[in-house]
Amino acid sequence: MSDCPSKKNIYHSEQEAKEALIRIHVKYQNSATRTFYTCDQCGHFHLTSSGEIDDTLKQAQQAGRIDQLSESEYWTRKLS
Repeated sequence: MSDCPSKKNIYHSEQEAKEALIRIHVKYQNSATRTFYTCDQCGHFHLTSSGEIDDTLKQAQQAGRIDQLSESEYWTRKLS
């Protein structure tokens, strides 16, 4: 649940936001989510589809990490 007036999901640290960004791209391969920002209303981090792609996400995409994690997630669900 969000403690932010915007009702967006909150992340308490930059690292937590980066991990969420990667997880979203693993779960939703066509996600438009690009980066995160610090909210003026609550002071926590939120994800956004605006702005430049975060370097962590860009590196994960270029290294094929998103595809690998997606494939792993697929087989985990299929074999469970």
